[in-house]
Amino acid sequence: MTGDQSVGFGSDFNGLRFLSDGALPITDAFSLPVPFINMIIVALAAGFLLQYTIYGRYLFALGRNEEAARYSGINTAKVTVAAYVFCALCAGFSGIVFALDLNTVQPAGMGEFYELYAIAAAVLGGFSLRGGEGAIIGVIIGTAVLRVLQNAITILGFPSELEFAIIGAVLLAGVIADELFKRFMAKKRARVAI
Repeated sequence: MTGDQSVGFGSDFNGLRFLSDGALPITDAFSLPVPFINMIIVALAAGFLLQYTIYGRYLFALGRNEEAARYSGINTAKVTVAAYVFCALCAGFSGIVFALDLNTVQPAGMGEFYELYAIAAAVLGGFSLRGGEGAIIGVIIGTAVLRVLQNAITILGFPSELEFAIIGAVLLAGVIADELFKRFMAKKRARVAI
């Protein structure tokens, strides 16, 4: 910071800047952005971890019912700490890419309300707020829907002050739809069991 002006990274991190604004050429006319490739790599790793490993099954069991998971022999403290470590690694990586994209870091104003976007994308993608359900492909679809919603708010000319209210309303609608669907499926299962 020089006076009241923020100073960017300059050319100190040009080698890493490829992570935020680089592109891999596929053909002469088409290239894939590196952030998209980063997202696919992280999504594949997380999907594999959740669906095909014991740790992923333990994590889903822990999310559904922590006490039942503990009684079934799962070391819930170890699984919880590992989940936080994995989330911290992902947050650190995304923070680095975000800082490289903006070419600056200002802790006071960066990333405000991004947790709302993350929760909204997860809920729109089918993850339950109560835990124990969901898939990574749903989060990717939920993120895409949320991004389209943000663009629609901008294009339709809604005031920026209403953005959080609109996203919150969509999040509320997603939670209500999730709850109604669960109740419907529970009634359907109860009818089949009789």
